[in-house]
Amino acid sequence: MAGKKITVKIGNRVQLIETDDTWSNLKNGSKGTVIEIEEDQDLIWVQWDNGEKLALIMGIDKFKLI
Repeated sequence: MAGKKITVKIGNRVQLIETDDTWSNLKNGSKGTVIEIEEDQDLIWVQWDNGEKLALIMGIDKFKLI
């Protein structure tokens, strides 16, 4: 949702809606757990259930809290 700020905390579960990262094995619908937040860089680091550790970029990647 444009303009709506999502409050994400370490330990939250997230589900990927969309990313344009072609190097990742993540697919839309992938789930993971937030392990670190770098607010100064707009990065939300996630340990994905498929074993990947990859950051979401706020404002670019689309995801939802689950």
